[in-house]
Amino acid sequence: MRALPVAFAALASLAALASRAEAAPCCMSATAFGTGRLLIWEDAAVGLRTSLARGLGQWDGDGQWRPYDGYDELEWRSELWGMAALSRRASLFARAPFVATRRHAGALDGFDGGLADVSAGLRYEILSIGEVLELPAIAVTVSVTAPTGRPTWDAATPLGVDVTGRGAWALGAGLSLEHTAMPWFVRVDVGATVPLPAERPDLGVDQRFGPELVTDVAGGVELTEGLVTSLVARLTWASEIVLDGASVDGSGRLDVGLGAALSWRFAYHWTLQLAVDTGLFVDGLGDNQPGRLTGTLGLRYGVF
Repeated sequence: MRALPVAFAALASLAALASRAEAAPCCMSATAFGTGRLLIWEDAAVGLRTSLARGLGQWDGDGQWRPYDGYDELEWRSELWGMAALSRRASLFARAPFVATRRHAGALDGFDGGLADVSAGLRYEILSIGEVLELPAIAVTVSVTAPTGRPTWDAATPLGVDVTGRGAWALGAGLSLEHTAMPWFVRVDVGATVPLPAERPDLGVDQRFGPELVTDVAGGVELTEGLVTSLVARLTWASEIVLDGASVDGSGRLDVGLGAALSWRFAYHWTLQLAVDTGLFVDGLGDNQPGRLTGTLGLRYGVF
């Protein structure tokens, strides 16, 4: 008979540990925005993110902001993604985006879309959150992007609304640093993407997009258990395009923006994600880049 109270005590202890784990700092940023990472008890996660972006203007090659006049652009993007653990530290991830675009200019009006460039990669945690209290969590990623979308030179519509990809393979690598002090977290992500040369059949030469550097700095707070709000500052810089071995002057790119996100883990397996993102529509904070205001809705399911 004494075994019964012992069993109940063991179950109670396990429940308490699980409860503390779910509220622990390791969990706050995992689903706060974007694809994120796996929670410590998850074997896998899948999700769907849908965004709607309104084009407001364009930065030219000199960094001057030009609001649209007589032109309208709206882009809808949906992304299926998944992550699966290989071990306690390593996980695989993949993303399959779909893009649809509507553009209106003068008497021209077009709407089209399709599969964009898919990507896959590996994430490895060198240090997990809380593993060494004095140090931030450290993770590295490597990825590859395949040219599964339709590139600009293959466009079949006057306004290019059927363009969904860049037409080139690309290799990527990233570093993530994260520090948490309940109920706050700060996370810095730095990444580089190197597109590989691709043939331009319309010109009969090779083209290579310039390497890209991406930096995101995010901070957030858990308002209540399972509800996290975050702010994100981002910067993307890309060097000039190389066409037939020569750099194309003025083809570099700069994109700076701010965002806010809210995530709600409303059930053990389910998390709802909301986010807004905007460029900073002033001279000098963009280069060869459209300026957009974007809203995103996401749903995440954790497998455990």
